[in-house]
Amino acid sequence: MAVTISIAARDPESSQYGVAVASAFPAVGAVCPWVSADGAVVTQSWDAGADYGESLRYLLGRGFSLPTAAEALIAGRDGSVGLQLHGIDAAGNTYAHTGEKCVDHADHFTAEEYTVAGDLLASPDVIDAVAAAFERASGRFTDRLLTALEASESAGGDKRGDNLSAAVLVYGEPAKLYHNLRVDTPGQPIADLREAYESALETERGMDDEKMQTFWGDDVPETIRQYPIRY
Repeated sequence: MAVTISIAARDPESSQYGVAVASAFPAVGAVCPWVSADGAVVTQSWDAGADYGESLRYLLGRGFSLPTAAEALIAGRDGSVGLQLHGIDAAGNTYAHTGEKCVDHADHFTAEEYTVAGDLLASPDVIDAVAAAFERASGRFTDRLLTALEASESAGGDKRGDNLSAAVLVYGEPAKLYHNLRVDTPGQPIADLREAYESALETERGMDDEKMQTFWGDDVPETIRQYPIRY
């Protein structure tokens, strides 16, 4: 997989778990981010995808800590030397792994409520910038994740050029449209992801608009106001 930068985090106030990720690899949102009521995890670099992500969600849901589950999967897989895996579980355990075959600059960073990792980055400053931006950001959890991702580009991003895709994935109740957004367009997918987020916010506001009440007459059904999200 080409360059990827990502953040996985927990919002202690809302008990939401989320991932924001961008890559010079197409369709990064279909491969790297994994969230549930039990945590947030990212699998990236050469060895990534559902066989890690689905297994981790299964194990976290059955009470295993993220470090224990991740180490068990990594130990049984030759490709883990080309893996970056990081995240946080429901007990607050953080974990990060950067295999020796990940391409420089490749590294990770862990904090109390979040983890950051990337490879093929322009410099170590990219990871530092993502972490600092997340800690400074305020507002909605999804917005904070996007702000952190945007900081990666300001710090240099991919040492070879533009990204191809970006995504944000958040698990929380009630589910919102802006909790699951993917952009797969070359050039500026992070900027396009921000635009998609703003559009989703506007759509959500429309669900509570008085025009909806007028159209439906009586109370608007909850199934109309909310869109269940598939993770």
